[in-house]
Amino acid sequence: MPLAVADAADFQRASAWVASLSPAVTTVAQVRTQREAMKSAPATVSPWLCVGIGQRLLSKTQSDVLIRDEAFNGGMVKRAPSVLGDKSDPAGWRVGGTGAPVDVLLIVASNDEGATASRAQELVTSAVAAGLSAGHRDTLRRLDDREHFGFRDGISQPQVAGFDDVGELQPGNFVFGYPKVAGSEPFWPVVDPRGLTDNGSLLVFRRLAQEVGAFRAFCASEAMRLAAQWPGLTAEHLGALIVGRWPSGTPVAAGQTSDPGQFPPGNDFDFKNDSNGASCPLGAHIRKINPRNGPKDVLEVPRMLRRGVPFGPLYDAAPEADRGLAFLAFQSSVKSQFEFLTQHWMNSDLNPGRGNDLLVGRSDGAARTMKIQGPAGPIQISAPLADWIKPTGGAYLFAPSKSGLTKFATPPAAFGLWKAQQLWAITLDSVKQSLFDR
Repeated sequence: MPLAVADAADFQRASAWVASLSPAVTTVAQVRTQREAMKSAPATVSPWLCVGIGQRLLSKTQSDVLIRDEAFNGGMVKRAPSVLGDKSDPAGWRVGGTGAPVDVLLIVASNDEGATASRAQELVTSAVAAGLSAGHRDTLRRLDDREHFGFRDGISQPQVAGFDDVGELQPGNFVFGYPKVAGSEPFWPVVDPRGLTDNGSLLVFRRLAQEVGAFRAFCASEAMRLAAQWPGLTAEHLGALIVGRWPSGTPVAAGQTSDPGQFPPGNDFDFKNDSNGASCPLGAHIRKINPRNGPKDVLEVPRMLRRGVPFGPLYDAAPEADRGLAFLAFQSSVKSQFEFLTQHWMNSDLNPGRGNDLLVGRSDGAARTMKIQGPAGPIQISAPLADWIKPTGGAYLFAPSKSGLTKFATPPAAFGLWKAQQLWAITLDSVKQSLFDR
């Protein structure tokens, strides 16, 4: 639920209103507890609330705070065509487009749609009274943990050390103030004398429309075209090769011709013994965003905590309706996590393995191609120029902790040492970027 400050004179009032939401923000611990309670006794829970703050509201009301992330400060609208390779015009986005910034993003959720809608409306009414205006609002619904193309989603989530039973990644990859690597110093990409960003995170929101009919038609026609080279290849099998998993979530493997339907879907696998893509194509979506132990051009694979939820009706119920995924991902660096994965892997035909990500990758007008291993050898397939997934909105946001959000009501000091620290940080970041760009 995107909100924007309607009048320049209302920024401080909007900031105070955002701070007032702190008691209602739901912690991860609360979500976990309530989820377990719902499993044993499916009762309605009070709607959960997550708050994201846009760079414009942060910079205009918290002048002593600087988040040192080039992507966050630049904004998605500015970086979408170049860094993200988007073809859609931000001027036509449903949310967060040109001239329509997202100053606040509210995510309201529960297991009761009526209660969620009622709480959302209460928040909108309160926001408008505080000088904000409400933008396009989507109702998100889980589709049995699948997305609109029919594939189980959200399977491969990083396990966080100190939080999950078997933690593989340090919390500093997702939250400010913690190490990114075990034994290292806490990651603090901020100048923040009041601790407003303590335990905060950066949130990427992307509204992605999905062309289900076009994706199905491609898989069906391409499977038919390849019948001579790969007898028996089905549209479902080809779609699984493009994604890297079957609709059930089971990873594709050599010799499979139909969905094994494994549940829960396997996630304990890697690609170190599949260097030529015989089991999972090098350009498959799951391999382009997470090469695991397979060949890659960086030592550490960037990971994000993804929390996306579909919007719109099922395709078979209403083929012409607007549908897609509200992509939501938390990380401690938009530039080195979300943007790196998008620009250097999903949109690349070379890294981390040869071949394009036909599902979500972008190209500069050239045909996107990938190779699949057929019974008689490699077969090249090419995606149509029209993308199956199209960005129709989004924003880069800061998600504060409950205690951090409370501090939005406290105005910054008029001047102080923090200003010199900010100027030094900005200069240092500019020098680093100029060296990187050479």
